[in-house]
Amino acid sequence: MLILEDLSIEEPDTNAHHWDLKSLSTDNNSTVLMYGFNAAINKDFQLQCKDYNKKIYFNNWAPCEFCHIDVMGGLNAFEYDLSFDEIYSICPYTVKWLNSMYGVDRYKYVFYPFNKKYISPSKLKSYDVIYHGNIHCQEHIDCLEVISKFNHRYISQRNNQYSKYITDQNIPYKEKLNKIAQSKISVCYNFCPIRPQDINPIQSYQSWNTNEAFLEVGKKNIFPQFKGARIHEAAISKTLNLVYRDQWNVVEDWYTPDKEFIYFNDKKDLENKIRDILGNWEDYTYIIDNAYKKALKYTTEKFIKEIQ
Repeated sequence: MLILEDLSIEEPDTNAHHWDLKSLSTDNNSTVLMYGFNAAINKDFQLQCKDYNKKIYFNNWAPCEFCHIDVMGGLNAFEYDLSFDEIYSICPYTVKWLNSMYGVDRYKYVFYPFNKKYISPSKLKSYDVIYHGNIHCQEHIDCLEVISKFNHRYISQRNNQYSKYITDQNIPYKEKLNKIAQSKISVCYNFCPIRPQDINPIQSYQSWNTNEAFLEVGKKNIFPQFKGARIHEAAISKTLNLVYRDQWNVVEDWYTPDKEFIYFNDKKDLENKIRDILGNWEDYTYIIDNAYKKALKYTTEKFIKEIQ
């Protein structure tokens, strides 16, 4: 299978830049996988593969595309991937919804991959808890307020109004992984907040309200999105995943609660769970070991085998 990469719009040094899926390419002049947002409209790719029997696309941002009417090149979220025979997606609800609408199983649910070459030897746990990512909602603010009570790390790509909590800003990917590996606990949220300007575009799509991912549009204004990179990065670093419990809990498709990660329910519960884990660390090491073994099922090599 030929593998083509177009990461021209992705943030530099973020996860997709480190998958290196193209290194696993073995062209058979029949099947092609394209990844990277702009790969969908890359005319050079289309010309190169016009005679291929099977064209596959990997969408690792779903269902964010439905926050836009013009997703790319004047095409909407129903149109931009029509040139592909199969689309692999990280959102189970959007896969089910689109297949139901089209009456074919063109969309496939798949895990978020990681590159095993970034698995590092076990690190001394110098920090209590880490969070990395942007701050989009009250839950994220609550997280910063809680973890700041401990020997914490907060990694942000850019400065923001919560800069007093930032310990590491815009650090390289490998350094981020080291900080995760040096932390006992990693906090993760598997949802995306919906901005006010996203609501009308989502609601403009036919039968939008039959997609279970959009149940909270116009209400809590969040939708599910498995933060696979963050979950995997902690698991392979032998750092305990402490995961916010939401109404979808897509993390359970890939990891088992209480065996491979721990849930928390709210701000108070987050603090209580952190204190309990730190105070009884040895009681949680089996979860860390289980998660490490499970994460090894989600490597880039296994990802390619899954879709070939």
